[in-house]
Amino acid sequence: MSFLCRNLFDYGAKRGQFDFSGCTIDAYDSDVVDASNLLHQDFSEEEIGKYKADIVAEKCLNLINPIKRFMTKKDFSSYDVIFSCVDSASFRKELYEYGYEHPELTWIDGRCSSRQIGLYHSKLSRKVLENATSDTKERGGCLLAYDKKNKTSHVTPQIIAGMMMQTFLNYIRGDIQLDATVLML
Repeated sequence: MSFLCRNLFDYGAKRGQFDFSGCTIDAYDSDVVDASNLLHQDFSEEEIGKYKADIVAEKCLNLINPIKRFMTKKDFSSYDVIFSCVDSASFRKELYEYGYEHPELTWIDGRCSSRQIGLYHSKLSRKVLENATSDTKERGGCLLAYDKKNKTSHVTPQIIAGMMMQTFLNYIRGDIQLDATVLML
């Protein structure tokens, strides 16, 4: 979420690639920064103990609204586009199911687990999406246990945030991609 919000701010407010001022961007996250986040998220030691959503909003000149709770299905109808940056299989399933019932909603789901990343979105077939949620663990985290233990950092969170941003830019430009992207690096 931290890298994606910075990308939205950069490509919207700074580079003018979409009408940032005409958007309401909310960052949902009930978590606070802890030391383990420093390996794979855009936070520093000085930010440990602070709410992630508040930090992201501050880094984006408070043009992104911090919401210090987890997004729920009740929130979906308030948005035209939803970016999923969570490690929750149940949230993904709810979002995908809602999307089947509300095809007007665009959503982009970025996943990473150490050196593996996946990009899914609302324009994919139901079969592809159902396969993508059938084997995921609930709240597995962004790093494999081995990497957590050895304090190994990877660039994959930045890569998937960039891929999510490009998918969004493609969407608003009318260039819809129809494939899922899964990479194992």
